[in-house]
Amino acid sequence: MSNTADLLVVGAGPGGMATALEASRNDASVILFEVDEVIGGNASRSTGYLAFQDFDMQSDEDLTDSPEIFFDDMIAEIERQKEKYGIIFDEDLAKIFAKESSETYSWLCELGFEFNRFLPRPLQHSVNRMVDVKDTTMFTTLFETALEESGVRILTSTRVERLIMENSQIIGIATSKGEFYANKGVVLAAGGYQANKALRQRYQPESMASSPYLGTEHDIGDGHLMGQEVGGDLINMTMIPPLIMVGSALVEESIAVNRDGERFHDEAGPYDYRVNELKKQPDQQAWYIFDNQTFKRKSQLIHEMPEEPHKAESLNGLAEEVGIDPIHLKKTVNTWNEFLTTDVLNDPLFGRVIFPNPRIGITESPFFASKMVIGINFPAGGFRVNTDLQVLNVYGEPISHLFAVGDCVGGLGPVIGMGGMRITPALTLGRVVGRNIATDQVSQKQTLENADRIPANKMKIPVVDA
Repeated sequence: MSNTADLLVVGAGPGGMATALEASRNDASVILFEVDEVIGGNASRSTGYLAFQDFDMQSDEDLTDSPEIFFDDMIAEIERQKEKYGIIFDEDLAKIFAKESSETYSWLCELGFEFNRFLPRPLQHSVNRMVDVKDTTMFTTLFETALEESGVRILTSTRVERLIMENSQIIGIATSKGEFYANKGVVLAAGGYQANKALRQRYQPESMASSPYLGTEHDIGDGHLMGQEVGGDLINMTMIPPLIMVGSALVEESIAVNRDGERFHDEAGPYDYRVNELKKQPDQQAWYIFDNQTFKRKSQLIHEMPEEPHKAESLNGLAEEVGIDPIHLKKTVNTWNEFLTTDVLNDPLFGRVIFPNPRIGITESPFFASKMVIGINFPAGGFRVNTDLQVLNVYGEPISHLFAVGDCVGGLGPVIGMGGMRITPALTLGRVVGRNIATDQVSQKQTLENADRIPANKMKIPVVDA
């Protein structure tokens, strides 16, 4: 088979798959490369939270949303995060994503995706817009079918090692299976860098660089390093937010208790809030409590946690096993179970608004306790790009025929804490860049305007003594 195509896509996560599919549907020849044995990336192993605006599920509940409201929520999140990180936020890209997200929902439904319900995050999404996919394996199965039908050539178990540049233009890639060449461009969609300790040490304190991470062992920053080698400008690389290592779908059916057997926070609240509340507990120790019903339904998420859960046939036995006050634990679980029998939508203790669906309590033995462990969320860092998703150099100039989507883009990464804001931007901007490259709507001369600059020195004394 030919080793040349219009478009070469590096990475078959949500961003890469969307890019490849949309480009192919617009008559471009595409080769999609994936280092893993299957496509789907982290999305197929995730909780499957996505966020859109002005889509059918909102219309069904008479909810008013718009690109402007969505964008304003992103800006509010950036203002919160600025207190902790130096952030470069790409407002132009955010506006494109917000506008296009509605169409992404329709596009996914056309592929066969189904969604469960709204998951409120009122501190970050001012309107109910975050929903969960019914089965995250759809990111593998449905895209496999769609990509095959569209004629995309998929090479799995193939690691892309270098970009090939000639006369200041990217012309191809070097892989573990040989060299491949692109007529129109190469798209970096190779995931994050959280599994690469050496790379994290460049941007994190040593004490955090070895902490557990979300994602697969393949998230070692291959795309970041390849793009950096040819001059790509990496931004937001130090924003590697801490979080409790637990799948959100497991949190929905759990409560968290400290050594006293008492709840101490909104288990489904913002990620950084959860970390802060855990650190306030004695010895910074606490556990998620759930029952056998949840263990059977969420077994994949449970086994992906840093430590295997404790197990006992009774709550008293579980308390003894872990070292929790048994009387308070039983009382806490009973109080939670009683609350779930009501129709109240707001937890009176901590304001929690996300509950099991249906509202089934912690009732079926055996019972489990999973230790709360602090790790890291998906890193925010990636390449600075223009509105065509072209990778830019440090002067804001596009690197010809080189593009990025998903975790390889840095400008939207800082809003990941909102929830639903990693997979959805990857899918949405992947659609945009795939369509634009295939239909030759990309300007090879679009430089970054309004680059952030520190004001010139206006002091009347020298900056540096002679």
